[in-house]
Amino acid sequence: PGENILILFGSQTGCAEEVAELIAQEAVRRRYQPRCLPMDEYSLRSLPHEQTVIFVTSTAGEGEVPDNMRSFWQTLLRRDLPPTALAKLAHATFGLGDSSYPKFNYAAKRLHRRMVQLGSRPLTPLGLGDDQDERGVDEALDSWLEALWRALEARTPAAAKLMPLSAAQCPPARYTLGLSSGTV
Repeated sequence: PGENILILFGSQTGCAEEVAELIAQEAVRRRYQPRCLPMDEYSLRSLPHEQTVIFVTSTAGEGEVPDNMRSFWQTLLRRDLPPTALAKLAHATFGLGDSSYPKFNYAAKRLHRRMVQLGSRPLTPLGLGDDQDERGVDEALDSWLEALWRALEARTPAAAKLMPLSAAQCPPARYTLGLSSGTV
């Protein structure tokens, strides 16, 4: 199996969560082992022990981070974090935004910059999806994902040698269902 990949999202309306889930599904197809969850459900203390983190975030209101990212973001901003706190980490960041707003993709830009300040190495350039593009955020997402998969395959040659599941194959089930002999 490929390397473990952590996918963290900050989503106000569910769009960033959808993109994060899409990335997780494609990661499974490519034989990586993704974990996908809202940023606030992840303990920042564990972040220095990760190898690869993919961030997907929208921008809420007038440049604020989404509600399910606020606690994570506040902790990441602590001034006592050394500039080498995340030196063993590689990350990629994709933002969902609308360029008709003055603080277009502000949350993603700030998150990416803060990760670099703490020593994390970007796997890809910052991806900035724009609702105003002809194909919406997919316009930027498609090329960003291509760059992401190339970067991950370069980091994990063993995973690159595994044949991805075809689109017709079902990935392994996320849940197991069983019948119980009780009443319904």
